[in-house]
Amino acid sequence: MNDTIIQFEGFETNIEQDEFVAQWEPYAKQFATKDTEVTLQQSNTKNNFKYVSQHKCKDTDFQFVFMKGRMSEHFPKGGVKVVQAGGYMPVQIEHVPGKNKKEIKLMLFLSHAQTDISAYQKLTCYRCLNVYQAYYESCMYGYILEFFLDEAQTSELMKKIESETKNYKMGIYKSCLTLS
Repeated sequence: MNDTIIQFEGFETNIEQDEFVAQWEPYAKQFATKDTEVTLQQSNTKNNFKYVSQHKCKDTDFQFVFMKGRMSEHFPKGGVKVVQAGGYMPVQIEHVPGKNKKEIKLMLFLSHAQTDISAYQKLTCYRCLNVYQAYYESCMYGYILEFFLDEAQTSELMKKIESETKNYKMGIYKSCLTLS
């Protein structure tokens, strides 16, 4: 876990899933290597990022090359804004992928001002929590948290987060595609 870096990218767009995935896949393959796993997730909730991709690799292999020019140019039909959140180290991984297909993933993007995440770790209305801490000072967020929970717990968790948090982005995401 300590030798892994996750590069997070957000995509602001109104493009529907089939069309977006068709444009995203060749874009993501530019970054994929034999040791990199890339996962695309889609949100149906109102937030800035309709899609988020995670590029997972070993820290020794981390060479995420930022494309020259505007990232949006790599989506030929336009209407996509690519936001580089940066590289993050996993500091707490509790979730086992594929174990529970019915669970929901709530992603919380915390500003750099939010340095104490213990309050989130103490919440009880989720099953598992993955925590990623900014690897570089230039990362857009200080922490990215992934809460895994039952759908019935979603509104309770969101209300608790909204009451305790300032300067954040939050959304419910489901996996669309994984490249490895």
